[in-house]
Amino acid sequence: MKRSHGVGRRRRVIRRGLLLRPLLLPLLFGCHLRGGCDHPLGGHAFQTPASTTRRRHDGRRGSEMLPGNGVSAFVPSPRRPFSPASPSPSTASTTTRSTSLAAAPPDFLSQLSQLPFDELSRQLSDALDIGADFLSDSDNLSNGAPSLLEAETSIVLESVGHDLLVFLSSSVVVTLASTSLGFSPILGYLFAGALLGPHGFDVFSNAKADVELGDFGILFLLFSEGLEVSSLRLKKLSDYLPLGFAQISLTTGVITAAILLGAPQFLDRLLPLDEGFIDITNPTEAVVLALAGTLSTSAFIFPVLKERGWENDNAGQAATSILLLQDLFVAPLLVVMPFVVGQGPVDFAAIGFLTAKAAIGFGLVMYLGSLVLEQFFAVVARTRSTETFVALSLLVSVGMGTAAKGLGLTDTAGAFAAGVLLANTSFRAQIQADVLPFKGILLGIFFMDAGSLFDSDLVLTELPTVLTGAASLILLKALTVAAATRVPRWMEPNRLEAHDAVKLAFLLSGGGEFAFVVLALAEKLEVLPKDLGGLLTAIVLITMAVTPLLGQVAAAASGAFESGAVNGEGDASGGTPSVEESQVAEDAVVICGYGEVGQEIVSQLGLANYVNGALSVLPRVVAFDTDPALIDTILMPESNAAVMYGDGENPEVLRSHGVEDPTAIFVSYEDHERALAATFRLRTSFDRAPIYTRAQTREEAQELKCAGATEVVVERDELPRSSPYLLLGDQERKLNGDTEECAMPILNLLDDAERISQK
Repeated sequence: MKRSHGVGRRRRVIRRGLLLRPLLLPLLFGCHLRGGCDHPLGGHAFQTPASTTRRRHDGRRGSEMLPGNGVSAFVPSPRRPFSPASPSPSTASTTTRSTSLAAAPPDFLSQLSQLPFDELSRQLSDALDIGADFLSDSDNLSNGAPSLLEAETSIVLESVGHDLLVFLSSSVVVTLASTSLGFSPILGYLFAGALLGPHGFDVFSNAKADVELGDFGILFLLFSEGLEVSSLRLKKLSDYLPLGFAQISLTTGVITAAILLGAPQFLDRLLPLDEGFIDITNPTEAVVLALAGTLSTSAFIFPVLKERGWENDNAGQAATSILLLQDLFVAPLLVVMPFVVGQGPVDFAAIGFLTAKAAIGFGLVMYLGSLVLEQFFAVVARTRSTETFVALSLLVSVGMGTAAKGLGLTDTAGAFAAGVLLANTSFRAQIQADVLPFKGILLGIFFMDAGSLFDSDLVLTELPTVLTGAASLILLKALTVAAATRVPRWMEPNRLEAHDAVKLAFLLSGGGEFAFVVLALAEKLEVLPKDLGGLLTAIVLITMAVTPLLGQVAAAASGAFESGAVNGEGDASGGTPSVEESQVAEDAVVICGYGEVGQEIVSQLGLANYVNGALSVLPRVVAFDTDPALIDTILMPESNAAVMYGDGENPEVLRSHGVEDPTAIFVSYEDHERALAATFRLRTSFDRAPIYTRAQTREEAQELKCAGATEVVVERDELPRSSPYLLLGDQERKLNGDTEECAMPILNLLDDAERISQK
């Protein structure tokens, strides 16, 4: 397809970009905040000296810095040849480009302005204000000629919009395929990324923006994990910090020793390896490779923990603690590495200043956040504005990440800290439910982005070397972690049992996404040869990709040890497990809405003590409402009932409080549209639970039945249906002189009432 740089083309692209602006502005704004890439219209960190003209390669598609205005690698290189009348941006001068942009058929513009699509675009741009000024003033820029920045901004919007469509389409296909075939969606995303990336069909247009967009998925993942860390769990995580330090130090030492003591050369005698890649004798190179291999992947391990229900197990707690420690370890590692490899003088004062800046500065941010974050959410919650609440949730996660990055830490560490600050508030479950869609979509983009780095040609050419390197990394890390958990109990009171140690060893044995950062810095410092970078990237990607499979191996391998633990030592901790204040029974009865009807339902079910079997310390009846009165407290109207803040029609809110298989769901909303939406959403997520709701008319009742309601109480029919019961009950009380109980069972009365009402 030929590209034209006329004004008609420019305006059409701009207007198309404006329609995509609700999706693109969060990306561009977030990139500007996080410092990875800046908004093209901003221009402070985004611009470089005008004389700069160079090409960057990010591993997938070269992105250019166009001469004259300093627009950086965020602008994609053209994918197809231009027509002779429209020179390539990489070779045309600014004058030629401006002249080409100025030419456009006037009749085409007049016809385009009469289309409804054009009018809709203008109305939207006027409403958003920025677009209206952008279109109206475009002819006055650069002495009447369109600005070069406009055209490149249009290209950015078009390329990101194109990639978003590719990502979303791929997400739908991957989700459907993984569900039907029974494999992990993570593997599907990796395969899709490899298939559509530069080593496959090469359909991605803007590699730089795609990377930044995928990084937001990791940000929201760590933010969600932080929301799970209550004060009780935070104490539990701190118990495994010594194991985390042992994992980092021992794994680094073992991998370094294996490389320097000739393990690659020994394997070369048994397997046809490439000597050019395995001949590493420089200790600095070996240490850098070991540090990159020590890190594990939070993006893959956390979903495995959630999928298998290991989050609250000892192995899951230990894995979370070690991953967070590794995350905190990355920033100082990147600061110290230039000094370690001898690229600069060892300035201990500078290192000390950076350390103090990170520790004291971030500690101050955490302290201020603990004072104001909950108050901000309380103010927004009182407005009952769902959109504002979601926006604040996203702002907090991205904002804390930006603050942490500015202080010398990773942005993921800041996002996790923000989640921890909100974990003990009444908003935890609602925030988790609001962030979940963004986290899922953006994580999918991250996995596809990681898969696109997979160089299939290199892997096929160096297949023995790649597979041997991946297997060696997994084996060395697994053995090292397992050995670290076998210290005597008098040295480590929180030592893991054997079955938990096996789980942890396999989970942490793969590579991690931060290894790419370490390897990139090593190449920049000329510590590693560039041809080795692609091979190491493939090895890390393979070990990351098999993490779901390693989870299956961990579950199978820990089974034999687990039976011995049950028959032997048992649980060393003893006692009753701690119960989260906001947790309820997984089979609790759920009431959506705590208005007049909801309060009566809670009261009746709480008094009835409907639960049979063993008693539980967790509430068996729970109601959810967004009433601002519930912001600061959890109501306990009955001994086995609780009322909590949250949108009950959102299934993720229920799951965040521990409800997995509700005994029944009562939808008590008075508004029919809201009751209909709640019934549909809850039926989709809990297909086995009976759902009871109410309606004003029979027509509304029929709609609710179609949406999935089990029974619908029609208020207009309630008095006629209840009149026989009221009459018979009154007569029975007169005969027995008993004002408290009826001699006839309630079920028989209801049957009689049903028969009479039918007649």
